[in-house]
Amino acid sequence: MPTGLLITRPRAEATRLAERLNSLGIRSWVYPTIDITPLTPTAESLSWAAQAALWIFVSANAVHAGWGFLAPLHKETHRLAAVGLATARRLQEVSGTSVLYPEQGSDSEALLTLPLFQRMDRWKIAIIRGRGGREWLRETLEQRGAQVGYIECYVRQVPQSNPETLEEALQAGASISVQSTESFHNLWAMASPAQREILATRPFIVSHSRIATALRALGLPHPVVLSPGDDALIAHYQKKGHSHG
Repeated sequence: MPTGLLITRPRAEATRLAERLNSLGIRSWVYPTIDITPLTPTAESLSWAAQAALWIFVSANAVHAGWGFLAPLHKETHRLAAVGLATARRLQEVSGTSVLYPEQGSDSEALLTLPLFQRMDRWKIAIIRGRGGREWLRETLEQRGAQVGYIECYVRQVPQSNPETLEEALQAGASISVQSTESFHNLWAMASPAQREILATRPFIVSHSRIATALRALGLPHPVVLSPGDDALIAHYQKKGHSHG
């Protein structure tokens, strides 16, 4: 049985989760494979946000990094949307405004199943996100008639994490928590050939089917796909009885 959990999220998020796990007697290792660096949005993009009728936040990181720039522009006429519950909760906390989000699913595809998004003729929409990433959301909204602009407020980078942490977790038999495809690819690149052999035998816990597809492409064991957020992961561990063991 796997013993403990290797957490690959950005350090601040990983540390919060590790503290919760440790308080429950579940051993954890913080090994960030992705780092979030704030980025000042361009004046042009902020001007677009002021004109847009709808702001879509693609992640909790987008809320954390972007709201400080957008708050002075926010009016009652702006509608707010988020790709999932966790992001919506963060956005509601900082904005004090109701947020539209999908009750089933936590991604762009789920968001665009909502009735509002079926016909977007002449809508001006601002997508708040990090630099780069998938174009599917913008392209689909444009196909439905919207005018779309990006407000890019952070950059994803590969951090300098302690390789001894990864080695210790692997030797202890930890399973691996991965929250994005990019984070997984970074983990694979940061690992030594010997560590990759061990990783290929470890259970992975992921938050989306796209991540599971990336793992299977490298021949890794069938991953466990959970809902995004800490609660689902902790409930999974408590159910399985994983501990310091």
